Amino acid sequence: MDKISCLLLAITISSSITGQVQLTRERNAYRASDQLIKQQVEFKDPGSSGKNLIWDFRMLQPVNEEYPLKYFIPDSTRMDTVCGMEHHTRYYYCQKRDSVWATGFENATTLMEYHVPELRMKFPFSYGDTLFSYFEGDGEYSRRLKLHVKGYTRVEADAEGELLLPDFETVKNALRVRTLRYYTQTGKDSIEMMLDTYSWYAEGIRYPVFESIKTDIIKRKRNSNGSESVRDTTIFTTSFYYSPVLQTSQVQTDPIPEEEEQETGAAAVFTEAKLLPNPVVQQLHIQYKLVRDARVWFTVHTNGGIAVCQTSPQDLPEGRHNTLINMGHLTTGTYTLFVHVDDMVLQRVVVKK
Repeated sequence: MDKISCLLLAITISSSITGQVQLTRERNAYRASDQLIKQQVEFKDPGSSGKNLIWDFRMLQPVNEEYPLKYFIPDSTRMDTVCGMEHHTRYYYCQKRDSVWATGFENATTLMEYHVPELRMKFPFSYGDTLFSYFEGDGEYSRRLKLHVKGYTRVEADAEGELLLPDFETVKNALRVRTLRYYTQTGKDSIEMMLDTYSWYAEGIRYPVFESIKTDIIKRKRNSNGSESVRDTTIFTTSFYYSPVLQTSQVQTDPIPEEEEQETGAAAVFTEAKLLPNPVVQQLHIQYKLVRDARVWFTVHTNGGIAVCQTSPQDLPEGRHNTLINMGHLTTGTYTLFVHVDDMVLQRVVVKK
């Protein structure tokens, strides 16, 4: 990996316009031991780029409701390398200083190692920022057929806006990052492909809350007059939904600094809270004070992130309020209470007797 700087061309173009959401190494780099369950859903068109947009993804058609993704250190002698495993494939990344590099992947049939790594992210990253890099690698298919891949990747934070998600979840200030990968792969046959991925991020959430992916195959044809025609054919599309609430329970993201929470965090609005009794046998009484008008609702989740109780969202005025949650039907154990205040979330631990 010491050859990265001389092997890879990486150009970072920073915009003078700073978005409200900024990706940072501390809060958005891949982290070993993180495990998520995301949902694969029908493809959602990402729409146009720009600011002050609204994406309505409230109605989703599930394809696979339990799509696991986990990160771990594959080799204890290389602590800067993390592996992300999903769909029976291992993807390898090197995280050094402020950058994330893709170094290869492997599964039951294919092994690929990039001798010119691919730059996936450079922190910090905000609206208008752009990265460009070349990558190249060699591998094999079924341990017999040699493979070679060569291409480029362009990463751009191309949009900001409001993201509407299922189960009353709303991300007021979402940052969308587009990653366009163009490459040719040669082996028995030669193919030319383009992978277009759109990822939506929310403040305080480590991984994307939504992704849309499209794969095109590029076919070139020599015409009779000597000119060349190019045709793109979409061969695969899908989307993934990572619930912000479940990410909060599944991924222990470091909290936003206290001074930011005092300005925008849920704890600054939802105050003087009491959970009575705790441990609880039947009814959990929640007493709290709102310092301003807000939409509030509560969800109770198991340690595995499964929602077992939910109240209806209520638009409440400033002042003191009470909410009652029936937990009598739940088994003995520890649960997480998520307090939803507008588009913000905080959590508390509840013990069920």
